Amino acid sequence: MMRKAVFRSSISRRKRTIELVRHLRSSPRALLLGAIVCLAIVAGLFLGARAYWHSDESELRRAAEAWDSGDYEVAAREYESFLRGNPSGAEAEEARLQLANIYYLNLHRYDRARAHYQALLSEAPSYEKVELVRERLAEVLSELGRSYEAIAEYELLSPEDATRRRRIRLRIADLYFDQKNYSQALTEYAKVTEGAGYDDLSERAYLREATIYHVARSQYREALPIYQKLAAETDDGDMRLRAIYGIADCFAGLSQFDDAIGTLREVKDAAEQAYIRRRVAEFEQHKRETARAQNSMKP
Repeated sequence: MMRKAVFRSSISRRKRTIELVRHLRSSPRALLLGAIVCLAIVAGLFLGARAYWHSDESELRRAAEAWDSGDYEVAAREYESFLRGNPSGAEAEEARLQLANIYYLNLHRYDRARAHYQALLSEAPSYEKVELVRERLAEVLSELGRSYEAIAEYELLSPEDATRRRRIRLRIADLYFDQKNYSQALTEYAKVTEGAGYDDLSERAYLREATIYHVARSQYREALPIYQKLAAETDDGDMRLRAIYGIADCFAGLSQFDDAIGTLREVKDAAEQAYIRRRVAEFEQHKRETARAQNSMKP
């Protein structure tokens, strides 16, 4: 009985449809009305699409204006709104990069920045700015204390420019230094200085090398020539002073107290004289104590 009822209902719907088509064909007024209805539907769809497109355009415009005026909270909110409706495409890629940059550089919300940089690398691996995105991701991971993840991202970069390559190696070396992985840090600092002249990058690398040998390992003999190189070649007065104090400490660590005292007395800066007098007194005391210890050991 149910099957017959369904069959009769299907026949009935078909008959009504045929009758409606015949009515439209036979009645110009009905045909005109149908055409108007169809045009209204099409116009509605067009206007809706246009309004949606203009809404997207407005979000991007408002985001850019907010960023220009320094209202980064509003800019981030507008970019987020745009990306919810437009998760892919060229405009989405640019919007996501700008949003990630705002979270990183302006709002310092590193987790949010990390999520958007990672999404961009995952969803648009052929994006023309992929190297910049990866470098920014590494920087954000570093800010989050995720040093080894940051190193992994830096290692994926392949810049053609030699200076940029050295800058990335220096960042990697610094991350190893921060983790107290001094052996690997020294390996990386050597990549910064090897075959390069003396510049800001090599100066930073030399200083970190000297610090590892001097402070972390008490290997004064290894630290001494690096400090001497810094003192001889730097153009920065503060760096030269720091290197001279490092030289004096290394001489003292090697029990060469006269050399340590002589090095300190080369500093003529009046503002440093009180510190130098105190350090010279300390070295002279250590010299006397060392001499007494040596004499006591003689037969």
